[in-house]
Amino acid sequence: MAKEIILTFYLFLYGFSLAQSGCTDPQANNFDPSAIINDGSCSYPATSYSMSLINNLNDQVQETSGLIRTGNFLYTFNDSGSNTNIHELDTAGTVLRSIVVTGATNVDWEAITCNSTHVFIGDFGNNSGNRQNLCVYRFSKSDLIQDTIVTEKLPFFWSDQFQFMAQPNAHDFDCEAFLAREDSLVLFSKNWLNLYTRRYVLPVYWNDTIAAILRDSFFVDGLITDASLSPDQSRTFLLGYKNNGNNFYTSFIWNLWDYPNGQVFSGNKRRIEIGNVLSVSQTEGIALISNQSGYVSSEKVVSFVTLAPKLFKFNFEAYFNNLNIPKILPQSMYELIPNAKEGSYEIFIKGPYKVAELKDIQGKRIAFETSGQRIVTHFQGQVVLQIDGSSALLYLP
Repeated sequence: MAKEIILTFYLFLYGFSLAQSGCTDPQANNFDPSAIINDGSCSYPATSYSMSLINNLNDQVQETSGLIRTGNFLYTFNDSGSNTNIHELDTAGTVLRSIVVTGATNVDWEAITCNSTHVFIGDFGNNSGNRQNLCVYRFSKSDLIQDTIVTEKLPFFWSDQFQFMAQPNAHDFDCEAFLAREDSLVLFSKNWLNLYTRRYVLPVYWNDTIAAILRDSFFVDGLITDASLSPDQSRTFLLGYKNNGNNFYTSFIWNLWDYPNGQVFSGNKRRIEIGNVLSVSQTEGIALISNQSGYVSSEKVVSFVTLAPKLFKFNFEAYFNNLNIPKILPQSMYELIPNAKEGSYEIFIKGPYKVAELKDIQGKRIAFETSGQRIVTHFQGQVVLQIDGSSALLYLP
């Protein structure tokens, strides 16, 4: 019997990887109501959104180049050659104080992120593509209450960069975005040439100089300038802009969600246009405060017009309504018991429940139960077991 159960479990895994995959988002152009597994194929209509302007920012943070929110405060800094200060803002955009970061040099700070214990500053801006002194600065999150902070320097290099000739704004090894998980840092490149972004991974702490490991890439049709992870770590937002000629930028946010194991480009990917340079200036920082809302900061623009740095707020709740992301039924909720003598299967339901259904992969009901602990079926093939809205794909040979 043990061998039969193990075989059934492996067949379950195999069947789960094959059946009923497709687009699971009802808001997508190609939504498949029968899909249980999101295969990352969802496509979406062109979408535009107008952010709410909170305030013009003080020129003290005119080159705001990254943004986080922790507690009731926002934190940002100025990039490339500026001082090593982090500026604390309230949610109205008022600069409350400046924090001096010691043990660091601002060669080209471009991003700031945090997890539950630490804050990380990315000194990896690389407009010319020839930097060989990339690093991350790290300090304890609890130090944000201090007026002076001591950092640790963590140097790294790109695992796939082998040429270091200066090519200003004409290469694919710039970076302005990263986010912190509890066990890793995830970096997103700014590709001037092909308008992709590449995803790299680093640990949260290391000694000496190590390689940021390339994982995968995605065509974003623009330049990524910041990234933010939702508080529950289920969604990743990428902020960026596209130069449509003569420095006339249009800004966007890529919403990434329903992806497996941190593989952010394997799930749903929806681009939302948020305005042009005249309405939002040059967008450089994003900080999520929920799964669908957050803040965006933009730096001062001095070009054919002069535009003040700004702080915006957005809420994309409307684009996440009616999500059809299936809940996976844990194996602890049921046991599959084959009965070779009867040529049937008994599904033992563990624990209390309201509704249990067994369906074929076309959605036709095979069995239905509201009180008993057992479902008996002679059906053979792939079936979907649903208990109170959570699903498991089973294979009954």
